[in-house]
Amino acid sequence: MNIRLARHEDIPQIIILGKQLLDLHLEFDQKYYTLETDFDRNFYNWTAEQIGFPGKFIMVAEENGIITGFISGFIKYLFPWFKTKQVGHISYLVIDKSKRSKGVGKLLEIEAVNWFKTKNLEYAEVYVDEVNQFGKIAWNSYGYQPFKKFLRKSI
Repeated sequence: MNIRLARHEDIPQIIILGKQLLDLHLEFDQKYYTLETDFDRNFYNWTAEQIGFPGKFIMVAEENGIITGFISGFIKYLFPWFKTKQVGHISYLVIDKSKRSKGVGKLLEIEAVNWFKTKNLEYAEVYVDEVNQFGKIAWNSYGYQPFKKFLRKSI
């Protein structure tokens, strides 16, 4: 298993994996997570931006030329009155269904944390949907603990 920074030629495989995760989220809240009809184009553009921007990254897990998972993250800026001005934020971690529970997610998370450390960040954060039990178990096993509760209200 090779973990590396994503390249533009990886984007089609990343889109497929991203859709797998978002399809899973439809089970959590169908209205909130329903995708636009031009999802592929929008996700392509988002992925290309992550690859080309210095404060963001996408890393892929590759096995025999096939992308089996990816993780994305960025430097999140906090309020200027805090001593901690920036934290690492993980926005996506997706593993192909056939490779889940085999340590691929942990390998990607380790590389993401290493990337954050090269930016002299002290914390890594991630949001997990409240009903995503598998996700919560995975993130807890990587050492992440509850920190804040993200609330939402329909208006």
